[in-house]
Amino acid sequence: MSNNVTMKLFQILCGLTVTMIFVQPSMADDTPLAKQMDEMNDAYKAMRRETDPTKGAELARTAQDAIVKAIVELPEMVKAMADGPEKAKASAEYRKMMGTLITTLANMELAFLSNDMTKVADIIKAMRDIKKQGHDQFMEE
Repeated sequence: MSNNVTMKLFQILCGLTVTMIFVQPSMADDTPLAKQMDEMNDAYKAMRRETDPTKGAELARTAQDAIVKAIVELPEMVKAMADGPEKAKASAEYRKMMGTLITTLANMELAFLSNDMTKVADIIKAMRDIKKQGHDQFMEE
């Protein structure tokens, strides 16, 4: 093969590789769970900056609503597991973690409604840990 043909093939392969890297995650982002988690994450980001108690409480309720919708879904890695005790356990762990998140968001709403911005800040820090734990446990890299 000539150098031009070899270079063209190399460029095509590189292009395909880059495309697959970016297309694969976007396919997973189209799941009902991903959409609800995006909605929750948008509310969470806004809560971190919100100083108005009424708006903050509304954002906390928006996040809670998203989690309520997401709790009936399963992460892709759990869906892919073979039916059996391990999948059942992973499903229960997921629902437990989502329940903890709903409780945390309800506490966030109450903190905003009480205008206790110190408590809001503490809960936001706790939510970072919950998010990291959930992603570590239920998302494949």
